[in-house]
Amino acid sequence: MLLRLSGWSLALFFVLVITVVAAFFIGYQRTEIPQVNEEFRANTTIVMYADGNHQLGSFYEQNRKSVPLQEVPKRVQDAVIAAEDRSFWTNPGISLPGMARAALAIARGKQLQGGSTITQQYVKIMYLNQERTMARKLDELFIATKVSRTQDKKMILENYLNTIYFGEGAYGIRAAGQVYFGVDHPKNLSVPQAAYLATVLNNPTRFDSDDPAAAGRTLSRYRYVLAGMVELSTITAAENAQYRRSLPPLKKRPKGNRYAGPAGYLLDLARRELAQYGFDGDRLSGGGLRVITTFDHALQQRAIAAVEAGYPSDALGLHVALASVRPRTGEVLALVGGRDYLKNQQNWATTKAPPATLLRPFALVAEPSEKGINSTFFDLVDARQGERISAAAEAAGIPRIPRADRGAPGLGPDPLASPLDLATAYATLAADGARVRPHVIKEVRDSHGKVLWSADPKPVQAIDKKIAWFAFDALLGGKGGNATGLSIEKRRFNKKCRCKKYNDGKDTLATWWVSAASDLSTAVLYRAGKEGESDLAQYGVDESSPGGVWAAYVGPLSLRRAEPSKPLR
Repeated sequence: MLLRLSGWSLALFFVLVITVVAAFFIGYQRTEIPQVNEEFRANTTIVMYADGNHQLGSFYEQNRKSVPLQEVPKRVQDAVIAAEDRSFWTNPGISLPGMARAALAIARGKQLQGGSTITQQYVKIMYLNQERTMARKLDELFIATKVSRTQDKKMILENYLNTIYFGEGAYGIRAAGQVYFGVDHPKNLSVPQAAYLATVLNNPTRFDSDDPAAAGRTLSRYRYVLAGMVELSTITAAENAQYRRSLPPLKKRPKGNRYAGPAGYLLDLARRELAQYGFDGDRLSGGGLRVITTFDHALQQRAIAAVEAGYPSDALGLHVALASVRPRTGEVLALVGGRDYLKNQQNWATTKAPPATLLRPFALVAEPSEKGINSTFFDLVDARQGERISAAAEAAGIPRIPRADRGAPGLGPDPLASPLDLATAYATLAADGARVRPHVIKEVRDSHGKVLWSADPKPVQAIDKKIAWFAFDALLGGKGGNATGLSIEKRRFNKKCRCKKYNDGKDTLATWWVSAASDLSTAVLYRAGKEGESDLAQYGVDESSPGGVWAAYVGPLSLRRAEPSKPLR
């Protein structure tokens, strides 16, 4: 009986194999190589404000300069091959293991992944659209196989090197060298420079040099490329040991004018979030998408005007940031990260700063009390229960607080939360304890109007409703505070404090104003210096400054107060 079952299983397996092979053969025979995808060359991704009527900007910056393959040195060719497709010269144009992984991802309900050869990537760009569906993947499979059989591998590689997206608006290897290193022609690229370009083309957003968090993974990928070049005998083991120590120094071309002014910070945030949803690289820059953001056009203009008015006449080195979030939805309605993104890519609205007294209201979440915010806070700290304050703040949306700060959060000058973090956390209190992850993308449509992605915020009841309202009630009117140098309390409760000591604790490192209502939660921050660690007093900034910006921003807006369903008592 067992032998008979084994025979049937083997027969079914062969039938399945024959069916798959036959289906592939039929699909291959019926597939024609289409015309070159002109939409990729011309389509622009437009970014809109939330109303869908006002344009925020675009993600289109074609910078394509073709170069014949014979003018591209072997070290540059091999760097790309080592990064993307080490069997390029011998494979049939497709990667069966990669396709199997993609099919498995679909079967599990996950987003369709890559697993593509150089030929498949080239086919996707030049002959197909940017959708991530199984039908498109099958088209890619058949066309890539036919292209590999009918076109010379050298021509495929040449076309690929001249069309692939390297980030920073650069399409093709020549433009990439110019953008990242100021090198006019690929023949002048060094091995480390070629390996770096091969690194970023894999995912320009993930390996973005403007993102400090990307440094470690970029170095790891760069070393992977170099190891592949050793495998291809392009460089020696000794050369690999020398080059792998660090990334080559960049000499990046300034970003295009589309990132100029405060709008550049919004575009950068939108671009980073879109990458999380699978819209990146050529799919974003050449996909002809229509992106609707959460930014409110009128509020954003008010925010920019209020922040600009908040700068003193001599503002060199001073930074003013603002972030507004809608409670219950997590929509970022307005954000000012700086005056001009082209001059300074540091987004001060998303950069952590010392929160001063602004974490103290979460003491009322940890321990509801009629004593008030400060008394309750210090009672818990004195009782060695400051951990409860940190846990409550994190539940509301504050990033994970380091261990050294958890016992007395906010007493020292450690950077624990950004304006966007604090606006989000206070929005949680204003929403009766319902926390929503802040986001800046509302909807993405293709060039034909089809919705490809839309936001679906799911509030989490992070704090008990009555307790959240009790803490929120204590904050009516808003809360401000200065963060100064190392405090006595911080020394006392953190014996191994990592904080710096600024002028015996007298320097004002940050000054804040945060206010929340049922429909708007806003944080305003002042900092100074390249790292945000200079004394604000030298600019004439005091504790009233951020409150003035907030008042100018909110103005006559009607902000509503949430009413509890039941009183705490």
